[in-house]
Amino acid sequence: MKNIYEIMKEFGIEIPEDKKDGFDKAWKENYRTKAEFEKAAAKRDEYKKSLEDVQGKLEDFEKVDVEDLQNQVKTLTADLQKEKEERAAEESRRALEKTVDTFMGDKKFVNSLTADSIRGKLMEELDKDTAKGKSIEDIFNGLITDKDGNQIPNIVVDEEQQKAEQNKAKFTTKFTGTGNGGMTKDDFRKLSLDERTKLKQSDPELYEAMRK
Repeated sequence: MKNIYEIMKEFGIEIPEDKKDGFDKAWKENYRTKAEFEKAAAKRDEYKKSLEDVQGKLEDFEKVDVEDLQNQVKTLTADLQKEKEERAAEESRRALEKTVDTFMGDKKFVNSLTADSIRGKLMEELDKDTAKGKSIEDIFNGLITDKDGNQIPNIVVDEEQQKAEQNKAKFTTKFTGTGNGGMTKDDFRKLSLDERTKLKQSDPELYEAMRK
Protein backbone atom coordinates (compact mmCIF):
# COMPACT_ATOMS: atom_id res chain seq x y z
CA MET A 1 0.00 0.00 0.00
CA LYS A 2 1.39 3.43 -0.99
CA ASN A 3 1.80 6.10 1.60
CA ILE A 4 0.46 9.59 1.09
CA TYR A 5 3.83 11.09 0.09
CA GLU A 6 4.28 8.60 -2.75
CA ILE A 7 0.80 9.34 -4.03
CA MET A 8 1.39 13.08 -3.92
CA LYS A 9 4.77 12.69 -5.65
CA GLU A 10 3.03 10.86 -8.53
CA PHE A 11 0.97 14.03 -8.99
CA GLY A 12 4.04 16.27 -8.90
CA ILE A 13 3.63 17.39 -5.31
CA GLU A 14 6.48 17.05 -2.83
CA ILE A 15 6.52 18.07 0.80
CA PRO A 16 9.83 19.38 2.10
CA GLU A 17 11.35 17.32 4.91
CA ASP A 18 11.08 20.14 7.40
CA LYS A 19 7.35 20.41 6.66
CA LYS A 20 6.42 16.73 6.89
CA ASP A 21 5.83 16.67 10.67
CA GLY A 22 3.38 19.50 10.47
CA PHE A 23 1.74 18.01 7.38
CA ASP A 24 1.40 14.59 9.05
CA LYS A 25 -0.24 16.13 12.05
CA ALA A 26 -2.66 18.14 9.97
CA TRP A 27 -3.90 15.38 7.66
CA LYS A 28 -4.15 12.77 10.40
CA GLU A 29 -6.37 15.09 12.44
CA ASN A 30 -8.70 15.72 9.52
CA TYR A 31 -8.66 12.59 7.37
CA ARG A 32 -9.00 8.80 7.80
CA THR A 33 -7.63 5.88 5.83
CA LYS A 34 -9.91 3.79 3.71
CA ALA A 35 -9.86 0.96 6.30
CA GLU A 36 -10.78 3.35 9.07
CA PHE A 37 -13.51 4.84 6.92
CA GLU A 38 -14.96 1.42 6.13
CA LYS A 39 -14.81 0.42 9.78
CA ALA A 40 -16.59 3.60 10.79
CA ALA A 41 -19.15 3.09 8.05
CA ALA A 42 -19.80 -0.49 9.19
CA LYS A 43 -20.25 0.71 12.76
CA ARG A 44 -22.63 3.37 11.56
CA ASP A 45 -24.65 0.80 9.63
CA GLU A 46 -24.75 -1.43 12.71
CA TYR A 47 -26.08 1.40 14.88
CA LYS A 48 -28.59 2.29 12.20
CA LYS A 49 -29.89 -1.29 12.05
CA SER A 50 -30.09 -1.51 15.84
CA LEU A 51 -32.02 1.73 15.91
CA GLU A 52 -34.43 0.47 13.27
CA ASP A 53 -34.95 -2.78 15.22
CA VAL A 54 -35.69 -0.89 18.42
CA GLN A 55 -38.05 1.45 16.61
CA GLY A 56 -39.84 -1.57 15.13
CA LYS A 57 -40.26 -3.14 18.54
CA LEU A 58 -41.59 0.12 19.92
CA GLU A 59 -44.12 0.28 17.12
CA ASP A 60 -45.23 -3.28 17.88
CA PHE A 61 -45.45 -2.44 21.57
CA GLU A 62 -47.66 0.53 20.82
CA LYS A 63 -50.15 -1.87 19.25
CA VAL A 64 -50.37 -3.92 22.47
CA ASP A 65 -53.32 -3.35 24.80
CA VAL A 66 -51.45 -2.83 28.06
CA GLU A 67 -54.62 -2.82 30.17
CA ASP A 68 -55.68 -6.14 28.66
CA LEU A 69 -52.27 -7.62 29.48
CA GLN A 70 -52.52 -6.38 33.05
CA ASN A 71 -55.97 -7.96 33.39
CA GLN A 72 -54.65 -11.24 32.03
CA VAL A 73 -51.81 -11.18 34.54
CA LYS A 74 -54.26 -10.53 37.39
CA THR A 75 -56.56 -13.34 36.23
CA LEU A 76 -53.74 -15.86 35.85
CA THR A 77 -52.32 -14.90 39.24
CA ALA A 78 -55.73 -15.35 40.89
CA ASP A 79 -56.27 -18.70 39.11
CA LEU A 80 -52.88 -19.94 40.26
CA GLN A 81 -53.57 -18.94 43.86
CA LYS A 82 -56.99 -20.60 43.74
CA GLU A 83 -55.48 -23.82 42.38
CA LYS A 84 -52.87 -23.85 45.16
CA GLU A 85 -55.55 -23.31 47.82
CA GLU A 86 -57.79 -26.03 46.37
CA ARG A 87 -54.89 -28.48 46.26
CA ALA A 88 -53.97 -27.68 49.88
CA ALA A 89 -57.62 -28.07 50.95
CA GLU A 90 -57.87 -31.43 49.15
CA GLU A 91 -54.72 -32.71 50.83
CA SER A 92 -56.02 -31.52 54.20
CA ARG A 93 -59.37 -33.27 53.63
CA ARG A 94 -57.68 -36.54 52.67
CA ALA A 95 -55.62 -36.40 55.87
CA LEU A 96 -58.79 -35.68 57.89
CA GLU A 97 -60.64 -38.59 56.26
CA LYS A 98 -57.79 -40.92 57.11
CA THR A 99 -57.83 -39.76 60.74
CA VAL A 100 -61.61 -40.26 61.02
CA ASP A 101 -61.51 -43.69 59.35
CA THR A 102 -58.78 -44.83 61.74
CA PHE A 103 -60.69 -43.51 64.77
CA MET A 104 -63.98 -45.13 63.75
CA GLY A 105 -62.37 -48.44 62.82
CA ASP A 106 -63.16 -50.07 66.18
CA LYS A 107 -66.57 -48.44 66.72
CA LYS A 108 -69.71 -50.57 66.36
CA PHE A 109 -72.82 -48.87 65.01
CA VAL A 110 -76.34 -50.21 64.81
CA ASN A 111 -76.18 -50.09 61.00
CA SER A 112 -74.09 -48.75 58.12
CA LEU A 113 -76.39 -45.77 57.46
CA THR A 114 -75.91 -44.54 61.01
CA ALA A 115 -72.16 -45.06 60.72
CA ASP A 116 -72.02 -42.99 57.51
CA SER A 117 -74.10 -40.24 59.09
CA ILE A 118 -71.91 -39.99 62.18
CA ARG A 119 -68.78 -40.09 60.02
CA GLY A 120 -70.05 -37.14 57.95
CA LYS A 121 -70.98 -35.11 61.04
CA LEU A 122 -67.63 -35.87 62.63
CA MET A 123 -65.85 -34.62 59.50
CA GLU A 124 -67.91 -31.41 59.57
CA GLU A 125 -67.21 -30.74 63.24
CA LEU A 126 -63.49 -31.39 62.93
CA ASP A 127 -63.34 -28.93 60.03
CA LYS A 128 -64.84 -26.09 62.10
CA ASP A 129 -62.84 -23.50 64.04
CA THR A 130 -64.68 -24.62 67.18
CA ALA A 131 -62.84 -27.96 66.98
CA LYS A 132 -59.55 -26.32 67.98
CA GLY A 133 -58.41 -27.57 71.37
CA LYS A 134 -60.76 -30.57 71.30
CA SER A 135 -59.82 -34.19 70.73
CA ILE A 136 -61.59 -36.31 68.14
CA GLU A 137 -62.85 -38.48 71.02
CA ASP A 138 -64.50 -35.46 72.67
CA ILE A 139 -66.21 -34.41 69.46
CA PHE A 140 -67.38 -37.97 68.74
CA ASN A 141 -68.84 -38.33 72.25
CA GLY A 142 -70.67 -35.04 71.76
CA LEU A 143 -72.38 -36.53 68.70
CA ILE A 144 -73.57 -39.73 70.36
CA THR A 145 -74.62 -38.37 73.78
CA ASP A 146 -77.33 -35.94 74.91
CA LYS A 147 -76.84 -32.74 76.92
CA ASP A 148 -76.80 -34.78 80.14
CA GLY A 149 -74.03 -37.03 78.87
CA ASN A 150 -76.28 -40.04 78.33
CA GLN A 151 -75.71 -42.13 75.23
CA ILE A 152 -78.34 -41.53 72.56
CA PRO A 153 -80.01 -44.83 71.63
CA ASN A 154 -79.79 -46.46 68.20
CA ILE A 155 -76.41 -45.01 67.25
CA VAL A 156 -73.66 -47.22 68.61
CA VAL A 157 -74.09 -50.76 69.85
CA ASP A 158 -74.52 -50.92 73.66
CA GLU A 159 -72.34 -53.92 74.43
CA GLU A 160 -73.59 -54.21 78.02
CA GLN A 161 -77.20 -54.29 76.86
CA GLN A 162 -76.24 -56.72 74.12
CA LYS A 163 -74.69 -59.08 76.68
CA ALA A 164 -77.80 -58.80 78.87
CA GLU A 165 -80.01 -59.70 75.92
CA GLN A 166 -77.81 -62.66 75.12
CA ASN A 167 -77.94 -63.88 78.73
CA LYS A 168 -81.70 -63.44 78.73
CA ALA A 169 -81.93 -65.56 75.60
CA LYS A 170 -79.75 -68.22 77.22
CA PHE A 171 -81.94 -68.37 80.31
CA THR A 172 -85.10 -68.51 78.26
CA THR A 173 -83.65 -71.31 76.14
CA LYS A 174 -82.29 -73.19 79.12
CA PHE A 175 -85.46 -73.13 81.14
CA THR A 176 -88.12 -73.47 78.48
CA GLY A 177 -90.51 -76.26 79.39
CA THR A 178 -92.30 -78.47 76.93
CA GLY A 179 -95.67 -78.12 78.59
CA ASN A 180 -96.51 -74.44 78.70
CA GLY A 181 -93.74 -72.91 76.53
CA GLY A 182 -91.89 -71.22 79.45
CA MET A 183 -90.02 -71.72 82.70
CA THR A 184 -91.90 -73.61 85.37
CA LYS A 185 -91.71 -72.95 89.09
CA ASP A 186 -90.07 -76.31 89.50
CA ASP A 187 -87.36 -75.14 87.09
CA PHE A 188 -86.96 -71.98 89.13
CA ARG A 189 -86.64 -73.92 92.42
CA LYS A 190 -83.81 -75.96 90.93
CA LEU A 191 -81.76 -72.84 90.13
CA SER A 192 -78.73 -72.09 92.25
CA LEU A 193 -78.35 -68.72 93.95
CA ASP A 194 -75.99 -67.49 91.22
CA GLU A 195 -78.38 -68.59 88.49
CA ARG A 196 -81.29 -66.82 90.20
CA THR A 197 -79.21 -63.65 90.48
CA LYS A 198 -78.34 -63.77 86.78
CA LEU A 199 -82.00 -64.41 85.89
CA LYS A 200 -83.06 -61.43 87.99
CA GLN A 201 -80.58 -59.22 86.14
CA SER A 202 -81.42 -60.46 82.68
CA ASP A 203 -85.22 -60.85 83.01
CA PRO A 204 -86.65 -59.19 86.15
CA GLU A 205 -90.26 -59.88 85.12
CA LEU A 206 -89.68 -63.61 84.73
CA TYR A 207 -87.78 -63.67 88.02
CA GLU A 208 -90.64 -62.02 89.94
CA ALA A 209 -93.21 -64.28 88.29
CA MET A 210 -91.30 -67.39 89.37
CA ARG A 211 -90.90 -66.16 92.96
CA LYS A 212 -94.63 -65.82 93.50
